[in-house]
Amino acid sequence: MRRQWAGESERDRAVEAYAEARLRRESDGGRGSGLGRARAPGPQFDATLLLGPRGSGKTTLLRHLERWAQRAPVARLDLADLGQKGGKPIDALTGLVFRLNARKADFPRLTFPSFGLLVMAVAAQVDGIDRDTAVRDMADALAGPDSRRLEVLGRLADAVAGMAGAPGLAGAALPLLPEWQRGWGRLRTRLRLRRIRSTAPQQPYDTFLIELNRRYGAGEDEERKRAEAVLFAAFLDDLRRAYGTRSGDRRRTSRCLVLLDNVDSPLGSDFLELLLEARREADAPDPLVVMAAAGSYPRVFEDHAWGGAPQPGAYPGRWEGEEFRPAQVARGLCVGQLRDLRRLEVERQAKEVLSAAGRDLRAPRADSGVKWLGWAVYELTRGQPAATAAVLEALLGRGDTMDWEERLRRVLDPSDALVDGLLDRLLPIDASRELVRALTRAAASVDLAHAGVAGQLWGEANAAAQKEFDDFCADVLCTMHIDTGDRAADGRTETLHPLLRLLLLRKLAASAPAAPGESGADGWEATHTALRARAEEADKPGLAAYHALALGDLPAAAAYLNERFGRIAAEDWCAELCRLRRAPLRPVGPDAPHRQPWERYEALVEFLNEGEVESRLRTVTRLLAASWIGPEPPPSPATDRVGDPYRDPLGDLYAELYGEIAARFRTLTTHTESVSWDRTLLAKAAQYEGKPW
Repeated sequence: MRRQWAGESERDRAVEAYAEARLRRESDGGRGSGLGRARAPGPQFDATLLLGPRGSGKTTLLRHLERWAQRAPVARLDLADLGQKGGKPIDALTGLVFRLNARKADFPRLTFPSFGLLVMAVAAQVDGIDRDTAVRDMADALAGPDSRRLEVLGRLADAVAGMAGAPGLAGAALPLLPEWQRGWGRLRTRLRLRRIRSTAPQQPYDTFLIELNRRYGAGEDEERKRAEAVLFAAFLDDLRRAYGTRSGDRRRTSRCLVLLDNVDSPLGSDFLELLLEARREADAPDPLVVMAAAGSYPRVFEDHAWGGAPQPGAYPGRWEGEEFRPAQVARGLCVGQLRDLRRLEVERQAKEVLSAAGRDLRAPRADSGVKWLGWAVYELTRGQPAATAAVLEALLGRGDTMDWEERLRRVLDPSDALVDGLLDRLLPIDASRELVRALTRAAASVDLAHAGVAGQLWGEANAAAQKEFDDFCADVLCTMHIDTGDRAADGRTETLHPLLRLLLLRKLAASAPAAPGESGADGWEATHTALRARAEEADKPGLAAYHALALGDLPAAAAYLNERFGRIAAEDWCAELCRLRRAPLRPVGPDAPHRQPWERYEALVEFLNEGEVESRLRTVTRLLAASWIGPEPPPSPATDRVGDPYRDPLGDLYAELYGEIAARFRTLTTHTESVSWDRTLLAKAAQYEGKPW
């Protein structure tokens, strides 16, 4: 059984606070249920869509909100699951109503007289003319005076009570009707419905939905759409009336919370469009607070100002600090990004792991084990919620004898089930094997654009794979892309999420000879060689140096960096160093003998002992080698904001090389007579004087 970490993140608390502010009705100072006392109908709130890729915690968050709001009228639906079972919008809406109809200790029970009768009218086995008349009459009644509505309700009650085949449906739908049925003025109807309910077997909720879908699904599309529109209108009308009376306004201390998961599914898109349209048509406030979640753009986005499907990078709804601030994208709909966890949030989860380990395991040898473990896990996962939880669980399950450093090295072993499980979670559901191979090679590139134009990476035999790769790159949301914001790049550059890239690179390092046209080289060597050749052809020496370093060609990468020293601004040179140090460091297999960071560093720079090497080049080489193995320091906005967000702390988990890096920065000051260069290099040395955690 998967362990669920109890700590709630700041992200989830911010979304919870956002929902609470909308659920709460204005207080009149009286005793309520904890969400405030009712006073006025209040404003109409836009539906809020939480956008996030697979594994971002959308479903978990909605489940949490359902538990948190359980004292209020709350309903949660998984529209993808219902759609896979053949459900239609009428089934989803009926499920919503049944949940909102549940008894609550602190709230008067919500009843749905219009909706309940209309559901029975359209779902029962009556001929199309009668059903069409029922739908038309209800639409007319909702737009007319109350007397007209009561008249139609009474006539529908008579019709439903006498319909052949109605007992099962009536028995299931009767709880939706008000207990004050004498308000219809039809004692005969009330008695007949009561008799039907007492003699008919009580149907389970799911059975009712299946029956409803089977009977109503036999109708024509236009008839069904017309009825669906009226059903949604009746649902909203019933809610407004429940809150609109003096007693309802006083006693209903909270609005209703509706939680819709997977609204990007076919059924979800239909349902969301119908709900938004019904609210727009009514043009009157209702007591619904709608929170939906999607891993891709629902169909309602087609009418947005994008003029079609959202463009890559168009990701509405940003966070302002810790405040969740959705952006309005259409009338009645606003969208908020469901961000990854921040480092402090991961640190809190790491604290739970160390507490769970207790005294059975030795604590990490860092000064603050909690901060160190939180930093290390965050660097690996970059706060991706599903991966963070999975990695922490795997760390705790590694037995009692392994130290924490070794646990972290082994947790992302490409042969381990965890890596495959995370890739299945993060890649598109329908990703083909060929696309996964293509993405594994593309992960070696600093961004997707460079991978896409590297013909050496594809070969003619893989034209179909490149087409699928291009389609993959078309949607920044559902394929876990991020905009790097690289100020040195031409235009916008996009790359895979750092975690997805890290996982794919570990697969690449373990792969057999792979790239088209290459023999005798494994996947890592062949891929980086192809990308290096492409960069040289395009006259991009910095990019060529990046892939040279990934291949272990430290002399070539250091020569490029040394050649740039003094020829560009100091901040730009340090940014070049930052780009190079983020070149992927080839992971060592679990069976290979482990070498400490200092041993690995000295082996890399051993060639400097052979022959004469110019002093500055020697210093630059040592600086690059130590920076490449060592983890990232706290970032400097002037020199470390280079776009490429790749991180891999596993080469030097305790930052043992930081002293060496700081010393080499100081040594470089002797090779410049520029005040600005001297100041910048000393500031870089100061970045490495502490620890990154």
